[in-house]
Amino acid sequence: MPPEFRAVDDPDDVDWSRVTQVSVVCFVDDDDATGGVVLVLHAREGRWAIPTGRRTPDEDVWDDAVLRIPLETMGFRRQETHPFALDSDGRHAVFWVNGGKYAGTRLHAPDVPWWTGSIADGAALLRAQGDDAPAALAEAAGAARAAMTYERRVADEHRTLVGAYLSAATPEGGSGFGGSDEEWREARGVLLDALDPARSRVRFLDHGCANGHLAVSMALWARERDVELDPYGADIAAELVAEAKAEHPGLASHFFVGDALSWVHPAGDRFDLVHVLLDFVPSSAHPELIRHQLDHVVAPGGRLVLSEYGDPPSSRSAEAQVTRAGFVVAGRTRQPIRGGRERGFPSVWVDALG
Repeated sequence: MPPEFRAVDDPDDVDWSRVTQVSVVCFVDDDDATGGVVLVLHAREGRWAIPTGRRTPDEDVWDDAVLRIPLETMGFRRQETHPFALDSDGRHAVFWVNGGKYAGTRLHAPDVPWWTGSIADGAALLRAQGDDAPAALAEAAGAARAAMTYERRVADEHRTLVGAYLSAATPEGGSGFGGSDEEWREARGVLLDALDPARSRVRFLDHGCANGHLAVSMALWARERDVELDPYGADIAAELVAEAKAEHPGLASHFFVGDALSWVHPAGDRFDLVHVLLDFVPSSAHPELIRHQLDHVVAPGGRLVLSEYGDPPSSRSAEAQVTRAGFVVAGRTRQPIRGGRERGFPSVWVDALG
């Protein structure tokens, strides 16, 4: 850590209103089988750099600045956000984020060259340019990432997502999606492929439901296939569950607060089709996540659908991650479409024993 910075052990101790400068150390996950972590630098005036910029007066640091600066600087879309350093004046905050290349409709820099490699190689490259402070920050980000506890990860993600989702201007935005109604259907409608054609009635649960928009959308889309889908949702953030209940008052009893690693329906009910995002938990917890869902949430003979959104490398596709976790993929959806082109990888499902 550069001497002018201190570690952020508890984000609640930071006066975020004082922060005027934000730097972001960007990582993409590589093959989890080897524990690979890839640092991303961007080209700037003939050198390699980590993205940094000024916070605008109307921006929230977490909700806005940490998202905007990597997007506008290098076309990088954050997916997981963690503060780890603050300068002695409390004005310059540094975050590490996981994410990847962005290809959506937000304002971003699409053609900026990237350097990718190990943290050690990236730090050496920065030092060779004379950029000792960014090199030390990259190393400190790697150390903070390695020391991340599940509890801190959950707390940081709660702070990252709740404000952004509640302030979104559209139902899709309140569910974490930055596109139009048509793009929403193209990208998420592929989950209908996981419906069992032998079932005309289905109880569907969306883990990480946010405002409940995906669960309710699935019910509408399923009706086009003459399937009655009863939508449910669970989310770790009580604020988002309250939003789902308010947005869908007729289904208020169908939304619950709970962690995908441990939640069970209070009455012991189980569901024919359950959807979970793999990035809810660290990859090391994927076996635990999938096993809990199959044993306690998915009904016997039902299906657990697992997704990895965005444009991850093939080693981070849902199929690759589920297979590494030791489970057999029983089926897969079509590849999602976004903006008229195929994006990312199919969602996959694992069958629960009947």
